Amino acid sequence: MLLIFIQRSAFPNFGIMSISALLKKHGHNADLLIVSEEKDIIARLKTLKPDIVGLHTITGEHNWALALAKKIKAAGFTTLLGGPHATYYPEETINKEGVDLLAVGEAEYTCLELLNNLRDKKGISGIQNLWVKDASGKVIKNELRCLIEDLDSLPSPDRDIYYKYSFLGKSSVKQFLTGRGCPYDCTFCSNHLLSKMYKGKGKYIRRVSPKKIIEEMKAVRQKWGFRTASFTDDVFVMSNEWLDEFLPLFKKEINVPFMCNVRVNLVTEALVLKLKANGCYGVAMGIESGNEDLRNRVLKKRISNEEIIGAGRLIKSNGLKLKAFNMLGLPGETFEQAMETLEMNIKISPDFTPVSLLEPYPKYEITDYAISHGYLKENYGLDDVAGSIYVPSKIEIKDKDKIINLQSFFFLAVKFPVLLPLIKKLVNYKPNAFYKLLTKIVYGYYMSRVHRLTLRDIIRYALHIDATQV
Repeated sequence: MLLIFIQRSAFPNFGIMSISALLKKHGHNADLLIVSEEKDIIARLKTLKPDIVGLHTITGEHNWALALAKKIKAAGFTTLLGGPHATYYPEETINKEGVDLLAVGEAEYTCLELLNNLRDKKGISGIQNLWVKDASGKVIKNELRCLIEDLDSLPSPDRDIYYKYSFLGKSSVKQFLTGRGCPYDCTFCSNHLLSKMYKGKGKYIRRVSPKKIIEEMKAVRQKWGFRTASFTDDVFVMSNEWLDEFLPLFKKEINVPFMCNVRVNLVTEALVLKLKANGCYGVAMGIESGNEDLRNRVLKKRISNEEIIGAGRLIKSNGLKLKAFNMLGLPGETFEQAMETLEMNIKISPDFTPVSLLEPYPKYEITDYAISHGYLKENYGLDDVAGSIYVPSKIEIKDKDKIINLQSFFFLAVKFPVLLPLIKKLVNYKPNAFYKLLTKIVYGYYMSRVHRLTLRDIIRYALHIDATQV
């Protein structure tokens, strides 16, 4: 049996790679098509003749996915939608024309059971995590299966389906994921939805063993090569016990520079020195807002200004690169409070400061807060989602245009505070295309430096990333 995944983004997805690896282990086949790399998706599908076509859906790209599903269904294929959007908005997704099946939550064993049953000519209406729509439009909603607690039981991610595209396979930076789940409940993140969904369904925070991750990294290096590793876990440093086992193995067996995500309240001098001694050249952490009240009351980050400044100084004083995530356009935020975020970044002097404009998604706690406090209309829904964290959201706040413009000049102001008086004047103009272009140029330049992308990497990505993804 053949399952073909289709995605819009040009970046590898670990969920898809994990499903593909499990299917292949059990005698099935899987492949992936990146839309921007294919001349005609429908023609390719007709050539490959898959039994199921899977679309990875994320909120913001959901209308694109649903439109494509409709075309694929019209061409005679069975469609399966999965990913975050299908998981958090199953009713809104399954009822759309062109959608046959829906995979909710972790989908490895759901997809395996689906293909097994199709091969063996068995029914599929009782498969856990699967929603099934029959010819009459009736939807069967199956219960969630328990979480996969032993991640070592899964085969290593199938990177072949992505790395067949040379701009990914030849990249000098390769990404690795060492676990699943996050113990924090920030209101702007989907984690609080997922953890509630899986309550009582097994251990939520899980980790691949250090030995298995090292085996995976050695295999990737041997087949594809990389000069820098990036660990994409939400919080790579959650467990000191796991780190103390992993880092010496990494230093001995892999020994390349790496970058990882940390959390402000977990940063200590001992941690920073341990990471640096074992090859870490940089870390990323979320500040989100420089205003302590907004950060903790509205975003529920539960970290203080002092903790942020202390963590930033520890990281920088020990010679590590620092990437600091920020958000503007929060419910109730004033321009003065947005400036506090800029001033906080100036204090800790990060090497790269991705700054997004809050894009509220329905069902998220921050969206409920915005609606209840009058910053969003009461009937705010999926049709109102802008589709990018770099374009203005529907949040109504007093200084919205100035805050939108501040995003464009944010990193320049962090790197060159002497420009601040000029920037305070420039933000008073209407948001415009030139400001947005400036954002993209500065963002791309410093991202390439922090992530140690080679000139070849930059050119490859520039040629293959859909402009709508930026």
